[in-house]
Amino acid sequence: MDVARDNILDRVRTALRAPAHRPLPPTDAPIFPPVTNPEARFREEFAALKGELIENGEQLAGFLRNFAKIATDGSGLVGKAIGEANASVRECDLGVTSCDCLVAQTGSIIVSTLSAGGRALSVLPPTHLVIARRDQIVPDLATAMALLRKRYDKHWPSALSVITGPSRTADIEKILVMGAHGPKRLTLYFAD
Repeated sequence: MDVARDNILDRVRTALRAPAHRPLPPTDAPIFPPVTNPEARFREEFAALKGELIENGEQLAGFLRNFAKIATDGSGLVGKAIGEANASVRECDLGVTSCDCLVAQTGSIIVSTLSAGGRALSVLPPTHLVIARRDQIVPDLATAMALLRKRYDKHWPSALSVITGPSRTADIEKILVMGAHGPKRLTLYFAD
């Protein structure tokens, strides 16, 4: 007789006699706690993701002095905050766009090809600056999607991107690399 085999089978038989733990029935309770202060929560999550927040016009001017070649999406909000672009997206070191909304729960920025002036400005330059208004902050992704459904109805843009911090990956040997698939820096300025 094989003693090891008999021990294993005995343990299996014993385990099968014990009643299995029953999971709780599903509920409608939210998975995440509600967002009570969307701006504070967005700031907290955005900072945790290594996003940079520019607090005022003076800081914005100082930030912009660090970039020789700037490309913008040409929107009204961006134009008022930045002025004219001086480079094409292929040669710029700063891409400036507006956005569709900001998601407080995750610190994410949602841009579309319509709100960001195409696809390239939010992914090609090494630094991405988003110009937004505080009233664009929504509490969670479900609210963001409802807003986008209402805004675009049957005429959706060709692409939507949910940007959650600067581009990063840890695919190779679990070493974090910033800027692997997009901008190494993500910065936000509230234009209101």
